[in-house]
Amino acid sequence: MKNIVIGTILSASLLLSACSIGTSAQDVLADSLAKVYEEEQGYRDAQKQLAELEKKEQSTFNSLMELTQEQQEEVTKKVKELNASLEERVTLLEEENESIQGAHSTLNSLDELVEDAKDDEIKASLNSLKASMEARYKAHEDVYSEYQKSTTLQSELYGMLANEETEQDKLMEQVEKVNKQNELVQSSINEFNEETKTVNETKTSAFDSLTEE
Repeated sequence: MKNIVIGTILSASLLLSACSIGTSAQDVLADSLAKVYEEEQGYRDAQKQLAELEKKEQSTFNSLMELTQEQQEEVTKKVKELNASLEERVTLLEEENESIQGAHSTLNSLDELVEDAKDDEIKASLNSLKASMEARYKAHEDVYSEYQKSTTLQSELYGMLANEETEQDKLMEQVEKVNKQNELVQSSINEFNEETKTVNETKTSAFDSLTEE
């Protein structure tokens, strides 16, 4: 049987700038970004737990694949373990998404700073920062959506594994579906990570522009 990879949702984190704050505009920006970072704490916590669960779940799945049909009792036990892990991952995914949504809602605090900016270059820099942050959160929506689809397919696969009457070709078809979906999950994660890098770079530019004000 082809190997199935549970997949990983580990992603890059938004970084706070270590700039020295010297103006009120910098204070406002630093405060806004600090609130975003704080709101994303739940996301970071969920990331760590998801990674641990995925690793353990992958190990359980691999050991399950080594069992024979005569070891159905052990198969049933491991499928229960897989389903319990999957259920926990789904819960963590929801917590992670709520954290990201909460962080997203704080972006309105940047609007006042943009309106108060007198220099067009500074205004453009701040607008660019907000746009890049919006793009990052949009990218996370894709991660969330693709990961949800992946867990649904995995749940169906685990159910098939628990059924002694599941035909081998049907099982293989489901494995193919899971693996293809996991590729989409990884692709969306890569995009989210790239958007996070862009935010961190744009953030630095925004602070630099305020320093020069």
